[in-house]
Amino acid sequence: MKKKFLKIISVILCFTLLISGVSVGSYAALEQSVTAAQDESAGDGFMKGLYNTLNVIVEGLAKSICAIYVNPKDWESIDDYNSDEIGFMAGRDTYKTSAGENNVWKLGYSKKSIVPDDVNNGKYNIGRDLLNKFAEGVYDDQCIRVAVIDDNSGDGAVVLGAIDSLGVTSTDIRTIRKAVISYCESQSIKVASINISATHAHSALDTQGVSTEFFRKLFGTFWCNLIGFNGTLAGLETAETFKQHFINVSVEAIKEAFGKMEEGKFYFSSIDMSEYFKDKRGLISKENLPETASFKFVPDSGNPATFISDITCHATSFSASNGLVGSDYIYYTDEYIKNTDGGNFIMIPGAVGQVSRDIEVDTTGMTEHEEKGASARTLGQLVGTKIVDADYATELSPVINVKHRELFIVPENSILTLACEIGLVNNKIFYDGFLIKEYCMATEMGYLEFGNEIALALFPGELYPEVFWDDEITGGANWDGTEWPYDSLSTSVDNVTTYPVSLTNDAIGYVLTDNNFAFMGHIIGDGIADETLSVGKHIGSYLVTEYLALIDSL
Repeated sequence: MKKKFLKIISVILCFTLLISGVSVGSYAALEQSVTAAQDESAGDGFMKGLYNTLNVIVEGLAKSICAIYVNPKDWESIDDYNSDEIGFMAGRDTYKTSAGENNVWKLGYSKKSIVPDDVNNGKYNIGRDLLNKFAEGVYDDQCIRVAVIDDNSGDGAVVLGAIDSLGVTSTDIRTIRKAVISYCESQSIKVASINISATHAHSALDTQGVSTEFFRKLFGTFWCNLIGFNGTLAGLETAETFKQHFINVSVEAIKEAFGKMEEGKFYFSSIDMSEYFKDKRGLISKENLPETASFKFVPDSGNPATFISDITCHATSFSASNGLVGSDYIYYTDEYIKNTDGGNFIMIPGAVGQVSRDIEVDTTGMTEHEEKGASARTLGQLVGTKIVDADYATELSPVINVKHRELFIVPENSILTLACEIGLVNNKIFYDGFLIKEYCMATEMGYLEFGNEIALALFPGELYPEVFWDDEITGGANWDGTEWPYDSLSTSVDNVTTYPVSLTNDAIGYVLTDNNFAFMGHIIGDGIADETLSVGKHIGSYLVTEYLALIDSL
């Protein structure tokens, strides 16, 4: 009887997760049948009712399984939560409206490859979707790039880094943080903020675990949780080794950047790259696509400059069948800047949503290998040219303001909770209650300001442009007929222009406007977002509300 019960639960869980659309490509046949049944406006009333009902059914099913599936041993009561132990950093204590007498810009840069030496052994997964895709080799590289920035005020340095990956969980980022904090304390270095973004490269090795042996985790984790085993499942040693590897390399890169800090000038430019990008949904016109915020640090020593650019474009130039590891156009942007200007480069992802490349590439005369990376190479060089040639006319005063806000998100989408229960991702979950438990995820968002003029809003998920810039840029497109009540956040701080950064210090899935949120959105139509890759319908308004509260606290 027990075996039959477990089989039923396993089948239901498989159905729930697979139907969720975590791998959108699996639904090609269903998409065709749905498209034939709906009108040109991406779903009439019948289709909306059908999908809304399906959403309720799957959510109820997932929530029931969450209640039955045994929780991992390290899940704790929210009463036991400790911010310091978990690696949260609040930022600087005070907001400075001008630079002090001794303030001066200092910056240190480091870049390190996180590709293991034995990457060709056929055991490393490329992070893209639920399906196992083992790396067959390396096309270019996968790196962590780091800048340590300080204004010499004594209030603490800021770390701004990016890992070439689909996403990195808060658990792993906070592990990196704690190691760096320990190092800084041993060296009497004051650090106020440590931020790591994921570049969202779809051809990089899996840094989360989402693409690693789904079925092995589904069945094996249940029994491990049941007996309280917290170690690595048999057969997943390589994935665990890689996770520790990229964490260790990241820590070393940050340490190295601290050791390379030198004085210089800090400049800013806003760059229009819309000719190379497009919104795949067709909702945002080119003239409304967000511009790129780009910083340029020029050392007084004459050493190479460092460029930090907030780019709103998916790194998806390689096909879904690609088995070679790479960082897409980011690698070639880096190479172009290094070879042309001699400079360093960090790409931090903007509000990428469904924004992707829009370029024509002539592959005539190319080998099969060259053709595979032609789009990435071309886009990287085009983006690199824009960054190097931009007019960095705005010199920023040496003053930094940085603040972080701790968040506890109650997932409306229980599929995400299930993913954490079975170990697809290692986001830390806390619960409230004894018999009837409510689960929440610990995450954060931040605000980082340079020179009292330009700021970065640091969001933990994959942000859609309309959430930050106001849904007027999509023509007010929506699914449920309601309005998005928020204005653009770019001017939410007086006299400061703010740009969004996605996937920073966590990867919690899509963040979209509440009113344009629908179950299996990719199947319904190109103009709709996807519930199944998100915390839930209200995550957009929740994060905007929390961001505005963070701004008010300044």
